[in-house]
Amino acid sequence: MRKSIFWIVISLSLLTSCDLEKPLHAQSEKPHACSLKAAQQNETGIRRITPADLKVGSGYSTPVISNAQKFIIPVPAFLQSGDPLVYPQSYEKAGQPILDYTGKPVGDRGLVFFNGKDKSWQAVKGDGEGVIIINEVTQEQAKKLYQKVQELKPDPNSLTLDELKQVLSFAQEQLGLVDMYNSSRSFVQEKMTPVIAGEVPKVNGKEIKAYGFVKRDDRDVNQAIYIPGEFVFEGPAASPQEFKDGGVIVEQGGKMRGVQPDIFVRTYKLSDGRSISSVTADLKTQCN
Repeated sequence: MRKSIFWIVISLSLLTSCDLEKPLHAQSEKPHACSLKAAQQNETGIRRITPADLKVGSGYSTPVISNAQKFIIPVPAFLQSGDPLVYPQSYEKAGQPILDYTGKPVGDRGLVFFNGKDKSWQAVKGDGEGVIIINEVTQEQAKKLYQKVQELKPDPNSLTLDELKQVLSFAQEQLGLVDMYNSSRSFVQEKMTPVIAGEVPKVNGKEIKAYGFVKRDDRDVNQAIYIPGEFVFEGPAASPQEFKDGGVIVEQGGKMRGVQPDIFVRTYKLSDGRSISSVTADLKTQCN
């Protein structure tokens, strides 16, 4: 009899404790919708996001301007002497043609290089229209890059493929500049201006276009989107850009490129000129 009473008391105690826990659980804060979605997708693998998955405009993205200092290296015409534009042996698609963001081959020959910040491969066609943009460059680093190019050729447009690779290795290994990506000369000429007003590189009195120490035009407003969690972005780079703990996608003239959060905070401002304190607080978020 005493044993029966003992187990009845224990059972009632357990039931009471369960009932008491229910209101506490119900009142607990729900996880952020983005966190839930990210967690669910990460269970089956790292999310892959493309420009088609994202929306820009009022309510979807945040207008921003860039204040980053960059160094532009024009890529000479390497249609005959350039490297085949195929994925390197260390990549999963080794030997296959490198495709652009529309799914078409970048070209036959040019230069393949690595962005150490995004852990992604980049490719630039050797048709004389491309450039390599090195991001977050100080005035002192720019001076050293000018000197390195001058050691090889007075005009960067005369660099051989091997000499161009030497310049990139110097930037990466000696100056610690690993955030670099490809673009076009027309983009640089339309969207960028010299960091120091009036300072335009020249050879024999002739201005060298799309070259040197520059910054984005302050009037050029872009749209930024913050994406939480781990993901890869299949944008203009030859291989997906990797983001371990959230990333920012910036829309520039109809094209989208990923930017690591720490770099974004340092190199962008809100369109009204205010500094960005936090990508999670200051930017529109899309979960995907």
